[in-house]
Amino acid sequence: MNRKYIILDIETCPISLENYFEKDEEEKLKLLNPIDSRIVAIGLRFENVNYIFQSEDEKEILSKFWEKWKEIKLGSALIPVVGFNITSFDMPFIVTRSFIQNIRIESFSLKEIIDLRDKINAYKYGKTRGKLKEFAEIIGQEILEVNGSDVSRLCYEKDYLTLNKYLEKDLEITDALYKRAVETNVINVNRY
Repeated sequence: MNRKYIILDIETCPISLENYFEKDEEEKLKLLNPIDSRIVAIGLRFENVNYIFQSEDEKEILSKFWEKWKEIKLGSALIPVVGFNITSFDMPFIVTRSFIQNIRIESFSLKEIIDLRDKINAYKYGKTRGKLKEFAEIIGQEILEVNGSDVSRLCYEKDYLTLNKYLEKDLEITDALYKRAVETNVINVNRY
């Protein structure tokens, strides 16, 4: 597999953590949007190198992310960006938070975005079972004990080292899923 690609993943946290931990899961999920939450880390993986943009300053994270995006894409605008649930979560979140923070984004087309969740589920409409960690276990990837529901706690505790390790592992898992999707030709499942 010689084709270049970018793996992308983000971690988010509610803007206000006041009373957050007393809320039930449904209430917590309602906060998982770019108006009530912010980006606390963005990870890019390109040519087997992880780039983690993490800071308490979201503007700094977004600025550095878009700089790296531009640098990578400068060589070839056709480099696909791969993620898991990337079209429904990561990219809209990044664009909206960039708009809110008044950060200029780099142009892109949704045609260059590959959402592995969509491909693996053959674009099934509605809710589907199968989180990143579940697919990681299926293909034999080692997973950390930390998961997405721990991110707010890690932000609250300012445990950025664990958050960083978690994001790096997610990038590696997504990369492995992408390689499996290419090997099995699942990557060529298209909506139309």
